Amino acid sequence: MLTRTLPIVLCALLLNFGGLGLLYWATQEADRVAYERQDHLFERVISDLRGQIAHDQESVTVWDDAVVAVRDGDEAWIEGNLGIWMQEYFDHNALFVLSPDNRLLHQFILDDPQYAVDYDKAKGTILHLAETLRTRMRENGGKLEAGAYLQTPGAVDVALIDGRPTVVSVKALVSDSGDIAQVPGSEFIFVSVRYLDGKFLAETERKFLFDGLRFSVTDQSREKEASNRLVDMTGQTIGYFFWSPYRPGSAVFSYLLPMLAALGLLLLLLIVFFGLQLRLRYRKQRLAERQMYHMARHDSLTGLPNRSCFNDAVDEFLHRLEYEPRRADQPSGIALLFIDLDHFKQINDTMGHPGGDAMIRAVAGRLRANVPTGSIIARVGGDEFTLLLTGLRDISDAEAFCDSLSEAGHAPVEVNGRLIPISMSIGIAFDADGGLGRDELIRRADVALYRAKANGRNCHVAFDPEMDAINREKRRIEHELRATLDAGAKQLKLQFQPLYTLPGETLLGVEALARWEHPELGNIRPDQFIPIAEETGMIREIGAWALRSACEAALHWPDIGISVNVSVLEFEDPNYVENVRTILHETGFDPGHLVLEVTETVMASGELSERILGELKELGVMIAIDDFGTGFSSLGRLRNLDVDIIKIDRIFIDQIDVSVRDRELVRAIIEFAHMAGMEATAEGVENASQLDCLRMIGCDNVQGFYYSRPIDAHLVDQLVLQRPIASGDR
Repeated sequence: MLTRTLPIVLCALLLNFGGLGLLYWATQEADRVAYERQDHLFERVISDLRGQIAHDQESVTVWDDAVVAVRDGDEAWIEGNLGIWMQEYFDHNALFVLSPDNRLLHQFILDDPQYAVDYDKAKGTILHLAETLRTRMRENGGKLEAGAYLQTPGAVDVALIDGRPTVVSVKALVSDSGDIAQVPGSEFIFVSVRYLDGKFLAETERKFLFDGLRFSVTDQSREKEASNRLVDMTGQTIGYFFWSPYRPGSAVFSYLLPMLAALGLLLLLLIVFFGLQLRLRYRKQRLAERQMYHMARHDSLTGLPNRSCFNDAVDEFLHRLEYEPRRADQPSGIALLFIDLDHFKQINDTMGHPGGDAMIRAVAGRLRANVPTGSIIARVGGDEFTLLLTGLRDISDAEAFCDSLSEAGHAPVEVNGRLIPISMSIGIAFDADGGLGRDELIRRADVALYRAKANGRNCHVAFDPEMDAINREKRRIEHELRATLDAGAKQLKLQFQPLYTLPGETLLGVEALARWEHPELGNIRPDQFIPIAEETGMIREIGAWALRSACEAALHWPDIGISVNVSVLEFEDPNYVENVRTILHETGFDPGHLVLEVTETVMASGELSERILGELKELGVMIAIDDFGTGFSSLGRLRNLDVDIIKIDRIFIDQIDVSVRDRELVRAIIEFAHMAGMEATAEGVENASQLDCLRMIGCDNVQGFYYSRPIDAHLVDQLVLQRPIASGDR
């Protein structure tokens, strides 16, 4: 009996101790793996925060307005955009602005002493980073490239400030248009400081399940605490983060040990039972890990993948497309789309951040509901989305999808009880077989999106290789235009198109039109350089030059008026009215003979446009609405504006002699103008038939090739002598 029992007992003992040892090893291994994962995750959290703070800064550092405001000492602008905006929207604890010689110019400190930052205590770290950045800027010659995620170089480090772990990031204030010249290394420096304790620890503990997360400058950990060393860019230890690590193995072992001691003879049953318990704990751990992994790779507002997740998914798809076999009849074309919400910043400014968030969530829901199966969609920025379409036959499939997406997305979104209309600009990069690679697809989609915005937004544009050539040509024109303006606009000149009255066809005035005669490129059309000037802000300089030159030229024609076009950027310039006053005073030109032509777009400014128009009228000039019928005009709004003339766009005049509908529409516009006490001028008159129709329906003034193309000033001298002159202020 003993002989038979002993082996069983020995086996049971061996199984008992062996199983106990194996179980202990397994629990320790589970604890180690769990700790390594948490340690890696915490490293990722710190790394992402450093990059995010620098990325947050770029919302204001790559901006002409920021450079100008800091340079000019515009306290209100600086406080609103470099202080309040960064603190309230991005939760930065303190912001500082340094001069080119690293003097403190501005600081924005929270009132709450818990989050206040003493600049003197942070000064050493800040100045070291600022000088590091200036050295890089000087070595790079002021080039702004900093990588796919950040637009400009910067310097970021961790430091111990007032005994607290802190991220300090410095960025140079640089021009987004390139129009503001700065010596590399002499830029204003924008400094952002954020503590890594307090709110950061609480948020990280809650979001990523780091129990008891704390910081200490020493490495003295409490019992069973895990730690992560925080070091600066020189490798010096700043301090340590401690937390109670997730120990799934130890929890199970502590639970099993008393039972194993008491129930050794039932070892096999206990192993099975508690093995199931271990498996359950492991599943919970895996679920928590998957949740944390999902949170790290997805946008918290919309639930969509973020940029990192999107890039990985696209790379994986392109890899499969290259190496996995597919049927010959299976379409292999792909298209990468960049989607940008039009005028989102204005919506966000008007409705506030909650309203903007609601808008983003609504658009994300529509995108998710309308993308085909197999597509990859992500939110990669504030109002930017990316989408990879697969299984396309050709580019027309992508364009058809964009048409349907725009149609589905145009329905207004209800925000705070208001219906807000939305539109999207979409850039398309198509690849027939996936051979271009992710980076090239992204570049092409970005170029196409830029073109869609340049085309007036609310449209989609597919990348064309000519766009690269066009972009190079645009950059050359921009460079040459900048050089021309810096040299006194000597290559620019004005031509003048006559304006006549009806019915007598007497000369009323001329409209000044800018022309560019380049010594190498020849005559550059206005539709080539004016849009570039508007994009870069150079239109303000051109407009001032045109107004001054027109007034000086018109001094030779005291019996007729002169009309000058005004861009939206000029009109919205706070100093525009004063600039007009100065030019009139310096040239001695009679304001009663000057007509400023603004487009209908200015009416979108509401009370601002009413105020500016009123101030211009006080100067004695007249106001004309140019290209009437093609923009944002509301007859009700127009009636409330102090406007003298409506210039009816040529698209309504082109068919007026053959289209009853166009003729009646123009008649209605003229009658409205007369009832509102305004004159009506028809643009683009090209034949006598059109002129007869306009005379018959009571148009006041006409202009077009029927009378004259734009002519040089000396020909206007002859015209004034040859033609009858209309009486009146103009």
